[in-house]
Amino acid sequence: MKLLIDIGNSRLKWALHDGCVLTPAAALEHAGDTAAAIAAIPARKVDAVWISQVMGVAHEVAITAAVQRQFGHAPRFARVQHEFGGLKIAYADATRLGVDRWLMMLAAWRETGGACCVVSAGTALTFDAIDARGRHQGGFIAPGLAAMLKATLGNTRFATSELGAHYTGGLGADTEACVRQGAYLAGLGAIERGIAAAGVQGRRHICGGDAPLLLPHLAGEWRHRADLVLEGLLAWAEASD
Repeated sequence: MKLLIDIGNSRLKWALHDGCVLTPAAALEHAGDTAAAIAAIPARKVDAVWISQVMGVAHEVAITAAVQRQFGHAPRFARVQHEFGGLKIAYADATRLGVDRWLMMLAAWRETGGACCVVSAGTALTFDAIDARGRHQGGFIAPGLAAMLKATLGNTRFATSELGAHYTGGLGADTEACVRQGAYLAGLGAIERGIAAAGVQGRRHICGGDAPLLLPHLAGEWRHRADLVLEGLLAWAEASD
């Protein structure tokens, strides 16, 4: 039994793989205290623990200690590789690519074996494209919806009440809606320009907490893949065993 853990900027997700089935992932906010979040994962007998984390190498000592206390194993941390499983990344320095982005691309490429793109809509909005030969075409990193809203409100003198979360594909008719729609349309526009720049013709995958908000107004056929990082982590773990 493998325990797979994805530690993002604000949330921790985990799932179990019994050799055949990846269980539905559970998630919780970690507020920067990854050790406490790991301690909140129900203790169970596992054979190995595999982790993707974007908090930085400095956090790995505390993460390792927490995993050993809870599950009795030292975890293995995913590391980005320039070429792996037929996927070749565009970055000259592989260590500069976020491991979560790499694992999402690895999962998408392993499944499709062809051109595709991956969007993660969370704390940050990221986009990456892969061509039919498995070559990463590059991508972008932009603020997520919440970050864009905070940036707008923090750098203006708008007098606003509660912004709410009722996004539409159109324009706002009051200040709150205009601020909200500014962030929303910026996110949609960035994704559309990314697709155009890459010339993506294959499958389109989206994950992250804001994916359900963006999906209704994204052009083309998109697949909502809530656990794409974990799926990529599993692919890396199976190939590394």
